[in-house]
Amino acid sequence: MKYDSRHDRTELLDPPRRILFHINDFGKGGTETSLLAWLKTLDRQLFAPSVCVTYPTDELLFWRAHSIPDDVPVHVLAASKWMHSLHETRRQGKLGAPLKLLHKVLTYGLIRPLAGMRFRQLVRDHDIVCDFDFSLRHLAGAGKVPWFGVSHFSLATRLGDKSARYLARRVKQYSRYAAIAVLTPDMLREAQQLFPADRVNLVELPNVIDVESLRLKARKEIERPAETFIVSVARLDEGQKDHKTLLRAFAQVRAQRLSSADLVLIGEGPDQAALEQLAVELGIRKCVHFLGFCSNPFPYIRQAEMLVLSSRYEGFGMVLGEAMALGTPVISTDCPTGPRDLLEGGKAGMLVPIGDIDEMARAIERLHTDTLLRRTLVQNAQKKVATFAPDSANQRMLLLAQQISGRDGPAGLAWNGRDSAVAGRLP
Repeated sequence: MKYDSRHDRTELLDPPRRILFHINDFGKGGTETSLLAWLKTLDRQLFAPSVCVTYPTDELLFWRAHSIPDDVPVHVLAASKWMHSLHETRRQGKLGAPLKLLHKVLTYGLIRPLAGMRFRQLVRDHDIVCDFDFSLRHLAGAGKVPWFGVSHFSLATRLGDKSARYLARRVKQYSRYAAIAVLTPDMLREAQQLFPADRVNLVELPNVIDVESLRLKARKEIERPAETFIVSVARLDEGQKDHKTLLRAFAQVRAQRLSSADLVLIGEGPDQAALEQLAVELGIRKCVHFLGFCSNPFPYIRQAEMLVLSSRYEGFGMVLGEAMALGTPVISTDCPTGPRDLLEGGKAGMLVPIGDIDEMARAIERLHTDTLLRRTLVQNAQKKVATFAPDSANQRMLLLAQQISGRDGPAGLAWNGRDSAVAGRLP
């Protein structure tokens, strides 16, 4: 893509910054979706991205074939079968007690040290490291290049109830990064209260949403699961996504004959069987469609009456932004961070309390019947999502890279961010 011409053209005379993104393994979640968006969006005049994973997975093979750009090298640290077979078994939930012990011994005794050596070799060929899921905290700062980490969830939710000793250890780890990036203003405010400013440099770096690319994908023809339908796109994991509240709210709407729309759930996860059983118990199984994982959910989102996200917690809420880009009105639980910022406090989408079945049902009914509300929410959403466009995203990433790489100072100098304007919110 062509970079925003407003930027200082002298930057384009420099060689592209070689940025290495690391993630522990590839699955099918929002973290992977946001990483793929960055890989596609980064301006190749400014950045030369590559990807590193610790463990290979079937999902990595899938994304390499379908979504990872051809010019992005992919490195696997634990490539040998003996290094990753137990990890894959654990991901599938099939690791018994004896194998768990063996896996732990191998991981800390052999696999992690060997993977660490391989990673240190990779770092030599890059200018910046992005630890995209904090899975390399034990190596953070290695090599003569700056590192930054990305938090995709509320740090307060994840760490707020931890002991002072645990938190001190995490502060020590985070202080090795030149910057810790969070996705929303609320996440930034929470983290600033949690971590001392003189130890952890926090910046806001939102996800990128390529509206034109999403609209192109959304044009693909699909077989509609129902004449009219509501859609939810999320992993079937009740610890975070709380589909049970959505199912109960939907059952209430159907029982009161407030809507004849079906419900479509896109995603897979450990709680699918329990959710299917709940749908049977609620008498709505025939109008609830479990479609499983879908690499391109955007045609469903575009054709849906609305998208509903029922999560207990989120970071950015990427699927909300994707629906907003496609002109589909959204309902979301008012999580500690993410949706409220993205939905402009309710101006660009409806917010309901976490776990509140009645309020969710009322929101679904209102979006079905209030045409003016739908139009207003969609218009506001389009304006909001435009702020995450590729040009803006590249500008934010470039500013962060400039600051932490010390481009104006000695080569390889890791910037500590204490006195720079980038600390806090990137424009």
